[in-house]
Amino acid sequence: MEFDKRSPIYEQLKQYYKQVIVAGEYQPGEKLPSRRDIAQEFKINPNTVQRALKELEEEEIIVSEPNVPSTVTMNEAVINKLKRTMLYEAMTQFYESIQPLGINSEEVVTYLEEYISERGGKHA
Repeated sequence: MEFDKRSPIYEQLKQYYKQVIVAGEYQPGEKLPSRRDIAQEFKINPNTVQRALKELEEEEIIVSEPNVPSTVTMNEAVINKLKRTMLYEAMTQFYESIQPLGINSEEVVTYLEEYISERGGKHA
């Protein structure tokens, strides 16, 4: 992962962990790397890691206890809500970017299905 200069590193790290959790790279109840290990992996300050993980904890995405590695929440409703929120944000950006094209919803669905198929993904 490479950080950009447009937003704070802790926000980018937080977004990264949200994505990998939603994608299932970390399962509910699974331990996350230690703050020190994360800092070393991404070559960032441990305080930056602490801030990102603290916010993930406040959002109930991870659970942290003193002297124990943080874990992904066991509450799958929280993960599903996060997934829906992230999808909605992506759809909002997509919708706003295609408005100038003047295409209808049927065309959007057709093009999207073709795109997903070409990329080797699944669709309904």
